Amino acid sequence: MIIKSKSYKTTRSFTTVLNYVFRENERDNGFVLTKFIKGKGLTVEEMGQQLLSNEQFRIHKRKNNVHLYMDILSFHPRDAERLNNEKLHQIALKYLSLRAPKSIAIATVHKNEKNHTHLHICFSGVEYKTGKSIRISKDDFQKKVKLEMEAYQMEFFPELILSKIHHEKSITPKKQLKKDHEEIMESFGEISEKQELLKVLEEAFTISKSEKDFYKKLQEKGLQLYSRNGKITGIKGKRKFRFKTLGYTPEILQQLELDPSLRKRRELLRNILENDLEKNK
Repeated sequence: MIIKSKSYKTTRSFTTVLNYVFRENERDNGFVLTKFIKGKGLTVEEMGQQLLSNEQFRIHKRKNNVHLYMDILSFHPRDAERLNNEKLHQIALKYLSLRAPKSIAIATVHKNEKNHTHLHICFSGVEYKTGKSIRISKDDFQKKVKLEMEAYQMEFFPELILSKIHHEKSITPKKQLKKDHEEIMESFGEISEKQELLKVLEEAFTISKSEKDFYKKLQEKGLQLYSRNGKITGIKGKRKFRFKTLGYTPEILQQLELDPSLRKRRELLRNILENDLEKNK
């Protein structure tokens, strides 16, 4: 998961940001969560008016006051199949309980054609009817929100193995992990051979009990393996992919026999992704 926070210092954002969030092209089969919003089936203008009315309670008024926040919680594309509205609803509620428990809030899920699932969580810059600012320091945001969300996700949704929270200021796996031609393919809604392969590797690794079993399951899925000096080295498709290059080093594959538990495999998969992120920074 990547957590990105944006702030807006004009009251116009009450409608402009909500209009952006409620655009229709990515909200199929999603949901809308509201907090301290009165009424159902409201228009963007009506919700914006409630945010504006609450802003009148602000105690300390300055020119640079933040009137609205929009935080975006993005999940790894290959975790999309493990996510559903119920899980996303719980994650949104937990996030609001940590970041803005007393603010007017609107949250919605977006799912586009590239399986890029993300939550948009908008909340007012002051508490509901108290006028107290909800601004927090970067240090508190790190310790009281990001680290707490990480612990919550690992405890309740350990299956989101590729969406471990990244704490760097701005990490964009989509740009860092893909070569130029892969980004172009995704922009047209296509998936590169490498991305398809990574998904198959992940599925096989999750259910394999040993290195040999891992290779066997890949062959059962129709993949052609190739060897060097009598040792299986990688997969041969339209081009060759080395297991080591894809993150599946001999040391990681050997761990399957030492500890074949599902928990250990998930931990190893998480390490593969993190090593890939480091390599591509």
